[in-house]
Amino acid sequence: MQSVHRFLASRKLSRSIIFVALFLACFPPLIVYTFWSPNERWRLSGRLSQWRATQSHPSTIPKKLWYKLGPKGLSDKTRAWTDSCIKNNTDYEAEFMTESSGDSYVRNKFGAAHPDLVEMYLGLTVPIFKADILRYLLLFSEGGVYCDLDVSCEVLIDEWVPPQFQGNASVVVGWEFDVGWPGNFIRQFTTWSIMAKPGSPHLWMVVQDILQSFREKMKEKNVPVEGLTLEMLGDVVDATGPRRFTRSILKSVGEAYNTTLEDIQELLEPKLAGDVLVLPGYAFAASANTYDEAMDVPPPLLRHHYAGTWKNEKGGEMV
Repeated sequence: MQSVHRFLASRKLSRSIIFVALFLACFPPLIVYTFWSPNERWRLSGRLSQWRATQSHPSTIPKKLWYKLGPKGLSDKTRAWTDSCIKNNTDYEAEFMTESSGDSYVRNKFGAAHPDLVEMYLGLTVPIFKADILRYLLLFSEGGVYCDLDVSCEVLIDEWVPPQFQGNASVVVGWEFDVGWPGNFIRQFTTWSIMAKPGSPHLWMVVQDILQSFREKMKEKNVPVEGLTLEMLGDVVDATGPRRFTRSILKSVGEAYNTTLEDIQELLEPKLAGDVLVLPGYAFAASANTYDEAMDVPPPLLRHHYAGTWKNEKGGEMV
């Protein structure tokens, strides 16, 4: 009888060991996540979000136009520029976000899964920092086309992406500085217009990198997020704007597809880097790129009118 009990006990122990082994094999991120520090949890939650985001995608970029209003709303000029996109692309839904609606959007869309992100976003006091991050979050969450208020459309949006790339391009970016610049210069994509399918891990990388740089600066200066200033973080272009965006996109496609800057620079036609379509400088930033006179340069897809309402000591439109 004792031998029977020992046999049954050993079987129960074996089943327990097997169960624990299977649990560890199937759910290691959950176990690690439980015991990691908050910052490490943030990085892991970012990876899990990327994994979830890659599970399903629409076949094309959603027909949604996103704009962000300043406290003054639309002027006659910005109304004309935005109308050039909205009224000529009637199958696109246009949504204008305000400071208040942007805060609510981020809170509702990301509060449950990423409370650290929401806390930091809502705590920021420099408007342009929030405006930059918001565009990345809108495109990550729902996809579509983001345009600044000072962008006018020259070509129908459906024609911005050549047919052969429409199924594969999850993010569409255009060079701002690429061709015709002498010496060493820093290449960057425009952020006044970006196209994306929802759930792009490349856009999530941009958000993660920005927030990590904020955390590092908060630690260095010993200030809460509310204490971050323009002076502390330096050039907006580098902190949250085009240079930051470009660095993170290049890092992401480099990790995913071994793409390098040299693979996608000095473009004369669109080029796909994994699932990121890079448009030549003439597409989104014709005035900032100079081509050989013998080249038959295609017409620009849009024009940026450089209103620059955020360029002041406040980092946002002044009422």
